[in-house]
Amino acid sequence: MKIALPCMFVAIAMCSVAWGVESKAEPFADNACVQCHRDLPGRSSHIVSVEWKQSIHYTASVGCDGCHGGNAAIRRDQFQSDEEFKRAAHLERNPEFLLMNRDKEFVSAVRGRSVSYLCGKCHAKIKEQHLGSPHGEFGDPTCLYCHGQGSHQITQPSLAIIDPRGRAEGGRCSPCHRSGTMKAVTTIKQMLTDTEARIADSGEKYKKLEEWGYRNLELEKLHHHAKETRSQLRQIFHSFNMRDITNFTAEIQAVTDRTEASYQLIDRLRKTQRKQTAVGSMAVLLLLSFAALLIFYKHAFLEPHKPKQPPKSGTKSVRPPSDRRMARAEPVSAGTAP
Repeated sequence: MKIALPCMFVAIAMCSVAWGVESKAEPFADNACVQCHRDLPGRSSHIVSVEWKQSIHYTASVGCDGCHGGNAAIRRDQFQSDEEFKRAAHLERNPEFLLMNRDKEFVSAVRGRSVSYLCGKCHAKIKEQHLGSPHGEFGDPTCLYCHGQGSHQITQPSLAIIDPRGRAEGGRCSPCHRSGTMKAVTTIKQMLTDTEARIADSGEKYKKLEEWGYRNLELEKLHHHAKETRSQLRQIFHSFNMRDITNFTAEIQAVTDRTEASYQLIDRLRKTQRKQTAVGSMAVLLLLSFAALLIFYKHAFLEPHKPKQPPKSGTKSVRPPSDRRMARAEPVSAGTAP
């Protein structure tokens, strides 16, 4: 028994270590594109090991084949030579991406609006908004310029991408926009920033309302689906249509204003109820204290001074000893006048 217990603990520890190693297994270990291109010389390995690995696509489990096509499920041991393996992996690729330049590096022939169609395979709604915007009609800047600065390091979408700083400060918008349109860019960013903050603040207040037992189906559309609302807001932003952006932000503001009004009203009611409860409790406490005081006064001052009750009829009265002695000493003779 003494030997069995240590062995059991060692076995559990080994299983835990094995489980930890397995849970930390390298992602995309079975992806032929990733495993092959990360070992190639030149820019190909930098794209895989640095740019793509730091992108939102890597976090979202989108590999090379997700954008470029190809067959990432095959393995090298299934083929007799590296060339056959490469040919099979590239068989279903998008040919626009695999052009070789003089330095024998892969380049892309995708330009302008074609980038929107490429990204639109997954981001269809944003593609529609972007293609109808001045950016989409002009074909520049592309999705890659704003979201990846021309690289595979596609960043997490955020309002920081809208960068209205000047050229000297490295702003993204200023190389194309002049002072007149830069004001519009700054205005749009401020509208989006305020709306994002309003959604977050209003969501916290509606969560509090639900804790208080209040529910409203109209308000739930925003607060229970805040992520979808933010996504829709960003989709409309890609149109760069000031009217559409203003109308949508106004709708959100109307809902958040109703949430604020409901929160203030119910909060006041709850405070009033708490005050009424406190006043009622104090009144009951005072009444109980007064009743206790009366009971104490009765027992302390009134009961010791109660008048003696006369004896009830039919009961024999008992004389005090002094009266009995006087009666024996002075007998009254019959027929004697007092």
